[in-house]
Amino acid sequence: MKARRGGAAKRLAVGVRGFTLIELLVVVTLIGLITMIALPRFTGAREKAHRSQAITDLRSLVTAQEAYWADNKLYADNVAVLTEFNQTPEVVITILETTGNGWSAEATHNSNSDIKCGFYTGPVTAPAVTGIVEGTVTCEK
Repeated sequence: MKARRGGAAKRLAVGVRGFTLIELLVVVTLIGLITMIALPRFTGAREKAHRSQAITDLRSLVTAQEAYWADNKLYADNVAVLTEFNQTPEVVITILETTGNGWSAEATHNSNSDIKCGFYTGPVTAPAVTGIVEGTVTCEK
């Protein structure tokens, strides 16, 4: 049996061709550029979602604290006693201070330690969050 020769030459002669190295480099470069544009937007969206989770949890804490105060005439110093409060697992809420007529709390996200939100009301020490205003959930980043 004789080996066939010229198979590749026949395919090229018929018009079947592959990609050139230049074409492949152009495609890889375009994919790289698209990734460079899309990745920061994706990261920014994820940070925004983490911040929103922290804000939502603090607002839920405000509602739970007011319900607790209505029943007990004092604010809870621990989130564990707030039965109406459902905390997001990724968000860490810390009640910093409570008095008879005020309280303060801070929220951080496990996935992004740069996100720090706070809330306070009444005569208590405000959380160390830049630009915080009494009665308003405020985030640093």
